[in-house]
Amino acid sequence: MSTDACIFCKIAEKALPAKAVYEDERILAFHDIHPKAPVHLLLIPKKHIKSLLQVEPSDADLMSHMLLTVPM
Repeated sequence: MSTDACIFCKIAEKALPAKAVYEDERILAFHDIHPKAPVHLLLIPKKHIKSLLQVEPSDADLMSHMLLTVPM
C-alpha cells in the first residue's frame, strides 16, 4: 500500500477527520469510528509504517515513544 492510499497517513496529515485525544510531532491518538469498547482509541505513528513487520531498527525511538505515551 502506498502512503497515498493509507487511511492512517491521511488521518495524520489531516486530510481525513478524526477525533484526536493526543498528538505530538511523531504520533496521533484518536477515537475509533467503530469502537468495540466504551473507550477505543487508536495510536498511530505519523511516519508511514505498513505493519509491525516493517519496523526497522531506526524506528526504535519512535516505537518506544509510542509505548511510553500509551499510559497517558
